Parts: sequence; C-alpha cells; structure tokens
Amino acid sequence: MKSKNKELFELKKLFNQVREKENISEKFSYRFDSRTGRLILCYSVPTSIRVNGVLKPKQKKIEKYRSEIDKTNFKRYFTGRTSIVIDDSKFVREEQNRYSNNHYVGDEHDFKWWIESYLSRTFGQTKTLKPLSDSTIKSYRNHLNQYYDYLTENFKESETMSYHIDNGYVWFEKYYTHQYEKNNWSPTTIGISFRTIRGFYNYVSDRNTQYDFPRDILRKLKIPKAQNKRDSINPHEFNLIMDFITKNKKDPFWNKFIILLRLQLKTGMRVGELVNIRTRNVDIENKRIMIVGKGDKSRWQNFGQKHDKEMWEDIMEKYNSDALFLFYKTRVQEYPKSSQRIEIDVDLNSPTTESYYVQRFGQMRDLLGIRGKGIITSHSLRRYFITEFVKKTGNRDLVRQIVGHETTRMTDYYVGNMISPTDETTLDIGV
Repeated sequence: MKSKNKELFELKKLFNQVREKENISEKFSYRFDSRTGRLILCYSVPTSIRVNGVLKPKQKKIEKYRSEIDKTNFKRYFTGRTSIVIDDSKFVREEQNRYSNNHYVGDEHDFKWWIESYLSRTFGQTKTLKPLSDSTIKSYRNHLNQYYDYLTENFKESETMSYHIDNGYVWFEKYYTHQYEKNNWSPTTIGISFRTIRGFYNYVSDRNTQYDFPRDILRKLKIPKAQNKRDSINPHEFNLIMDFITKNKKDPFWNKFIILLRLQLKTGMRVGELVNIRTRNVDIENKRIMIVGKGDKSRWQNFGQKHDKEMWEDIMEKYNSDALFLFYKTRVQEYPKSSQRIEIDVDLNSPTTESYYVQRFGQMRDLLGIRGKGIITSHSLRRYFITEFVKKTGNRDLVRQIVGHETTRMTDYYVGNMISPTDETTLDIGV
C-alpha cells in the first residue's frame, strides 16, 4: 500500500469499528483534504429539483471541514465513548431531519410545494427572459421560509394552499405585525417581504389549476413606507478609513480585508462582485478585470492609471497564486499565547464569502466609531464611489456603466449629498 494512503486506510478502519460498536446507522463518511490534510465529514441530505417542470426529490452532497483534525492527530478522535463519530452521527441525523422537514414539497395542494415551485421558476415564468440570480433566489427563499415557518407554527391549516384564499390577508398582517413588534424587521425589510410574498401569491393565482385562487389577495394591506437611514460615508469617516488602511495594511489579520476594502473604494463594486472575482477574468496585458454583475452581465474595470499602480500590484500578487478566485476562502487562526490573529488558507477553489467581508467591515466600523449598522454599511462605499465619480466627471451614464446599473435613474438614487464644505452655494447679488 502506498504511503500516502496509509492514513486513509487507518481512518476507515477506525471509523467502521466505532460504527459497528455503537450500532450507528446514519450514512456518512470521512476523507482527508488532499492539500491541507484536514479531515472532512461527507454526508447527503434530501432536497428537490425541477425535472420537466415537476419537482422531484434528490440527495444533495455536503462536505464539512473538521478543521481541528488532520492526518497527524485523527486517531485520538476516533476512540472510546468520546469518538467524533458518535457526535457526527447525531449531527448528520439532525441535518437530514431538518432538510426532510424543510424540503418536503408534496403536491399542488401543499403550501411548501408552491414555495419550491416559485423558487425554481425557469424561462417564461419570470418577468424577464433570464433565470433568477442566486442572490434573488436567496432573498426570496429567506422571506418565504420565514413566512412558512410562522404560519405552520401558528396556523396549522396554512399547510394546505387553499386555506390561503380566505386567510392569506389576515395571516400576513399578523405575521408582519409580529416581526415588527419583536424588532425582527426594519420598515425596509417589511417592504421587501411584502413584495416577495405578494409576488408569490400572484404566482399561485396564475399557475394554480386545482381551485380558483384570487389575484392580489394582499391588495388591501397598507405597508408603512420605510424611512431610509442608509448613507454614504462622510469626509470625516473617509479620513478615518484611510488612516486605518495606512496603519493596518501589512497586518496579517487585516491585510486581506484591506485589499478588498481598497478595491471597493476605488471601483464601487458590489460586495458579491468583489469576492467572486475569478483569476481567469484578470487581463494582465491591458490591466483590467472582467466583473460579473447581476444577471451575469459583465463589464470591464480598468486599472491603468498612475494612482492604480499599488492596487494593481496587490491584484497581481493574488493573481499569481494557484487559486480559482483572487480572494479565495480563508479563516482566522488565533494564537492566544502570542496574542496573534492571522488569515490561513481554507479552500483555493472557493471564493471568500460576502459575510466574511461584511463582518470585517462591521468590526472596522465599530473600531473606528463610524456611524452604526443601518446607516453605514459596506454598501456605503459603493454610494461614496458613485457620488464622488459623478462629482468628478458629471457623466452619469459613464458612472452607470462602471457600477453596472441598468439606468441612470438608479445611479441618481445612489448619489448622495454633492455639496462639499468648499463648494460655492450662494449668488453674488451685489449687496
């Protein structure tokens, strides 16, 4: 047997011994990551897919890192009553039960069936001739699943779709009142959820063949208009961020985040666009990057100006790795004895997550005392870029193309206060 397979052979042997001794029936397995040698738990959960317009059950494969275990220390985790196999069998069982409950779809009479049908719409079933983006599906799923969980917990009959004909209006009113009073929602989120669920009910009305489902059953509801508190960063906050970058750009804990931060400040990219830049989309010869935005629409971001030199050097350093993405998945490793925190590689073939960047931005914001959540977010940097570029060029259509907006109307929505302390805002009237 080859030397490199000895650990895997021993791992399977220990795993099977524990399974037999503890009478474990859950189906799962382990393997070692080929690059890092860390242990990975492998299992499947039930889900559903659309086949020829009909939802069908399917098993979805999932892998979970056990980052504290690797080829050098795995044996001590697979012996005795404290074996990780026992814990993982319970974890897999709970995950499979959770997915079974969440992904049971039934048929056209079932509330859950309609939710999954709405989320898996294809060409001809959406407003535009393109599939729903991943971010849109994620938002829809979040709001519809919250609604489903609330209704099925409080109104058992809601599991049958026909009961929504007479009760949907009352149920949603109770639902959004509950969410708002519990401080689960801002007025903005209420509006988003209302539009999502209204669209869902109208989809049922258009597609249902079992009974007469009325259109726009939520039409009587008056949803409070949100007071938008979100803002662009002001000059003082901009200077705080610049000082933070200068002080921490070589810090191993902040370095990766700061490169992302500078890139967003310089380009106005959305966070999702930022973290998902593929190495193959970097054009070295022309010093530019292809950005893939909403609806898979692409645009070029140029880095040929003198002030781009340092930024491009950092991009090239990332580009010269073996990763599929410029900003691949990492995690924070803490060393309590030396009070150090550094980023270490996790997966070169997966992009870093949006939540990573958003969480780091929040840490920086709190550290610097910048206006809090709901006012200044990572999206505020996009607002800042749009406002400043419109000031500089006066060319709204150019800015629209740079940031990937469909219309200049959307660009105008993002433009903040364009009056700076040095701008002339009065007329000379001679007296």
